[in-house]
Amino acid sequence: MRIPARFLVHTVTVRPYAGRSSSGPVFGAPFPLQCMAQGARRMVRGGDGTQNLSTLTLLAAPGQAATVPPGSEVDWQGDTTTVLSAIDHDSGGLGAPDHTEVACE
Repeated sequence: MRIPARFLVHTVTVRPYAGRSSSGPVFGAPFPLQCMAQGARRMVRGGDGTQNLSTLTLLAAPGQAATVPPGSEVDWQGDTTTVLSAIDHDSGGLGAPDHTEVACE
């Protein structure tokens, strides 16, 4: 079961992180992401094992974690934040909604 489309009431702009160059981070072409945005503070563990404070969590349709890698930039409500982690959640047929969770600084 997918997260219901009626829950994806927000649109953010994502600039996917593509690597580093001699002048700094490199980003791919920006794209809109339909999601449910939740502004709440919580601790999240990054891919390198460090703990970070997340102030924005995005819930989007499943299978999108690869399009929003850590280091990507997200614009929401006039602010720009950086992606800490992106995880695809699959309920394995248990009835919980499958979705992508994106934690941002």
